[in-house]
Amino acid sequence: MRATNLGAEILHRPSERNGSWRLLLPVAVSGPVALVDLEPGTAAAFRRSYPSAITVSADRAALVGVARGVCWDGRHWPLHDGALALLVADERRADPTALAAALRSGGRRAAIVPARRRHGTVPYPRADAVERLLRKGWPASTNAPGQWLRQRLAMSVLWRLSGRAGIAIEADGPGLVDDVVADLGAAVGSTAVLRGILVSGGHNVILRVALAHEEAALRLSLTELGIARVARERQVLADIDAALLASDLRAHMPRALAAGVTHGLAWRAEAWHQGHLSPGGGRWRTGGSPWEEAHEVARLLVATAPTGDAGPGWAHAWTRGMDQFGEVAAAVEAALLPVEEFRLRTSWCHGDFWPGNIVLGRGPAVVIDWEQGRAAAPAGLDSVFLELNRLAIGSRIPIGVAAARAVQEPGALAAPPSLGDIPWREADPALRAACVVAAVVVHALGPQGDHRGPKWAQENLLPLLSALAGRPS
Repeated sequence: MRATNLGAEILHRPSERNGSWRLLLPVAVSGPVALVDLEPGTAAAFRRSYPSAITVSADRAALVGVARGVCWDGRHWPLHDGALALLVADERRADPTALAAALRSGGRRAAIVPARRRHGTVPYPRADAVERLLRKGWPASTNAPGQWLRQRLAMSVLWRLSGRAGIAIEADGPGLVDDVVADLGAAVGSTAVLRGILVSGGHNVILRVALAHEEAALRLSLTELGIARVARERQVLADIDAALLASDLRAHMPRALAAGVTHGLAWRAEAWHQGHLSPGGGRWRTGGSPWEEAHEVARLLVATAPTGDAGPGWAHAWTRGMDQFGEVAAAVEAALLPVEEFRLRTSWCHGDFWPGNIVLGRGPAVVIDWEQGRAAAPAGLDSVFLELNRLAIGSRIPIGVAAARAVQEPGALAAPPSLGDIPWREADPALRAACVVAAVVVHALGPQGDHRGPKWAQENLLPLLSALAGRPS
């Protein structure tokens, strides 16, 4: 099958996650705002907060499609001196001396600066690929030794010598993030202090907030799609909770603290769970015990949140949305039919059950990010997806290639789960293959509004479909 059968290429805007540090600035500014020589995604993010901002760039291409844009030569300031209430610049590109007269008296300046210059916040790991915002006094967001050490180094003098960047804000003052934290404190009746900012794509950030007696993880939505995803996760968690036959699973689910809207941005706060939630490091070795802990949570979800069995039409419903990948959608749906034919038991599933969403700490393993949860999942789907990830991580291969191996080699999975009440090795090969495909479908569709595109399909769906065509009967 040729790549052209996967559909037309999707045009992606530059990532707006790089502008997450706009949360450190106020929501409203009483005067003109200029965005100077920012990377396009960063500028786009700031225009969300300041729709009337003037984008100033030495690169004409960065002004294409921008409503209010001005080109400049990098030396002669093109706007009136002393006119700006807020100046946001990338001073690795823009000469700060050329900007010296741009601000009015009392105006604020925010800039990405070379690490050797004085700065209060570190965009980690880089200003053009922000995953976290770090400050002195904020704790590391993970217990994983390698990540913990890198975050500590990012606040050391070694970082300043590395050629990295910092964020400098003058004069410092309250920003949007302070208003959100204050609203959380008011909602739970506690003091509230910001302890960290994690970036979750371009649509959400996670604020770590210290309350009087515990810490909270507050998910703040920055876009309409982010708001929809938060609402989706909230509904999934409520539906699963209502469906539970026993309370055991609740110890492994996030505990809600409060929800609200601040300056039009929706947020939801849960108890913070400190631990190791990534496939790197010793705890998630491919043969380590955390995999079994995770399997136990997956089995508990199947046992306590059943939804019936798969009947006629299940495969078509499960693949709704796969038409984004073109002609392969029909082949994927056909591969799922054995789930209907065997009337496999169904239950709620998490849908993205991999080490990055499983927090391992001192207490029970806690599973986060439930927005991809679905009812009517083949019993065992989360465990299948977990094992596909173990294979992909251990072999350093795409998830679709791992799925192809699982279809062709029954022994490829380290700890194959039961499918309903049928042990993996005793299940019909067509049923095993169908459950692998079902797990990949959930991953392919991703969170609401996500589009993985033709390249992802070529690397993942085509190997899987090829394996299905040649699998042993």
